[in-house]
Amino acid sequence: MENQKVLTELRGGVLIITINRNERRNAIDPETSAKMEEILNNAENDSKVRCIIITGAGEKSFCAGEDLSAYDENGGCQTVMPHGFAGITERVSTKPIICAANGTAVAGGLEIAVSCDIIVAAEHAKFGLSEVKVGLLATTGGLIRLPKLVPPKIAAEMCLTGKLIPASRAYEIGLVNYVVPSDQVLEKALELAQIIAANAPISLKLTKEILHIAPQISQEDAQRFCNRCWDYIEKTEDSVEGPRAFLEKRKPNWQGK
Repeated sequence: MENQKVLTELRGGVLIITINRNERRNAIDPETSAKMEEILNNAENDSKVRCIIITGAGEKSFCAGEDLSAYDENGGCQTVMPHGFAGITERVSTKPIICAANGTAVAGGLEIAVSCDIIVAAEHAKFGLSEVKVGLLATTGGLIRLPKLVPPKIAAEMCLTGKLIPASRAYEIGLVNYVVPSDQVLEKALELAQIIAANAPISLKLTKEILHIAPQISQEDAQRFCNRCWDYIEKTEDSVEGPRAFLEKRKPNWQGK
């Protein structure tokens, strides 16, 4: 297992994906990116996977972005898969995804992090888009998502200077959800993942769809989409089971249908 570039573990409905290149600060090379694509594709179709956690090996780096030594002989990028960099940055996943940032998330590493729904950060973690320092661009999601997640002026400063900000500052500006001691990052991510995994699968899927679509369309169109989702979900078996379990004071037995 130690020589694998990506490790996986399914723990009670939570799939833990670990980028396992600690010697390269968990930078993404083509093989790692392809494996991430494969793992996430399989997770989409696996009913046993209710929530996903992405983390990195070691304590120094969550992910240092693209492994710059992995460019082809013509300087071409080889790490963008059908669903983007590391198989995630262009993915609209039906499964909730939590980033457990065990260390620095820089360049493509930050792009992976902001592609997740929730970010838990270690106290020593740092975040930034440093592409301008090496003549590149954060075009696999970073320049698009960051200004939507934090105040535009702060996003501009981060992107134009290439400087990293500490976890405490990332929390202040709303980039991360939690900042915890380094030895509690995965524990906190698992706590959140288990709460999420206990919820209704269809409800989670449609909630993610609405959260993704709503900011991009008008209030009226968003409401129409919500109404269509409601018309669908109220006809599912889980919409009957949920209220019944609540009234009977027991855990619901979700069927995902």
